[in-house]
Amino acid sequence: MEFVLDSHAWLEYFAGNQKYRDYIEGPEVLPFTVSITLTEVIRSLLRKSKTAREIEAAVGFISSKSIILPVEKENAVAAGFIAEKEGLHFSDALIYSFANPERKVVTGDPHFRKLPNAEFVA
Repeated sequence: MEFVLDSHAWLEYFAGNQKYRDYIEGPEVLPFTVSITLTEVIRSLLRKSKTAREIEAAVGFISSKSIILPVEKENAVAAGFIAEKEGLHFSDALIYSFANPERKVVTGDPHFRKLPNAEFVA
């Protein structure tokens, strides 16, 4: 099974939440991270007064532990429909646009809780 890690998963991992450890450190196949997730992680770290060096290290770690997926036109279009249908924020809808039955979004964000291609980590 393939996984897309959202910003909630990365931020929880950085905060020491062991529930995300196997998704990040354990898989034989690297998980995916949508490029917009980097934006969300950086914003959150800045709000926590992290230094430029700490943020650079976090981005480097994410890049080394996952495959960064660029946002393409197809995902942007799909995200618009997903956002409207599911009531998601555009960034969550964009991340979810990369999910499918073989690729789950791993998250603890309650907005994803009832979505079929999300693996909710409580």
